[in-house]
Amino acid sequence: MSTTIRTISPDITLFNKTLTFQEISPSTREAIIYIHGGAWNDPENTPNDFNQLSNMIESMDTESSVCQYSIEYRLSPEISNPRNLYDAVANITRLVKEKGLANLNIVGHSVGATFIWQILSVLKHSQERMNEAQLQMLELLKIVKRVFLLDGIYSLKELLEEYPQYECFTRLAFPDGIQLYEEEPFRVMTYVKKALSCFRIDIHLVHSYQDELLTLKQTNSLIACLQNYQLSFKLYLDDLGLHNDVYKNGKVAKYIFDTIHR
Repeated sequence: MSTTIRTISPDITLFNKTLTFQEISPSTREAIIYIHGGAWNDPENTPNDFNQLSNMIESMDTESSVCQYSIEYRLSPEISNPRNLYDAVANITRLVKEKGLANLNIVGHSVGATFIWQILSVLKHSQERMNEAQLQMLELLKIVKRVFLLDGIYSLKELLEEYPQYECFTRLAFPDGIQLYEEEPFRVMTYVKKALSCFRIDIHLVHSYQDELLTLKQTNSLIACLQNYQLSFKLYLDDLGLHNDVYKNGKVAKYIFDTIHR
């Protein structure tokens, strides 16, 4: 069961495409928010990607304890990064305000995980120099309890070293070059450490052994950085299907549900 949240007027951030998968009593302010992937540019990936996953979680949630939403953002080459990241942040911020959400569990797949990583890196900016979107990221971190990074991309430099052919889509999101991607893990880990500790956010890395589009190199590289900074994290590796099967997998649904209700 899903419904679309309607807006009165057109919204360039595509907030009107936010999906409500599960909405329970107004007193429940705990939520799962999904961010889809699609290499910044694939129209085949939408908020509906998480329909199966959310249905499985809802079936486990016999006490109706959590709401579930999925957000949209504009794609490249219409806009470049970080504009699509800012869309996602603006839409989550608006959803939080409209629904009065207080505890967030953000789930991102592929580039959706990249967006989460970028949000966790926001403290690289001094607060007095943050733009509106960065200030929104800072406010969101104050109510984020957990992040789940599903088969994510974290280092664009290492991505193109492993898959030079992926330059065909990175150049759409970063037309002036991937050097404009500021959140390479080795550059921002100090700030991520501060965010995770200050706001007490749990980070969960999930990756499928059968992912045909991303090897474990991205996840393993991020793990090495986290370990170098002695950061706590949880890792879930399993046969979770191909890259675009992960966000439909029952094991992933159970992992998210059990973690939230532990």
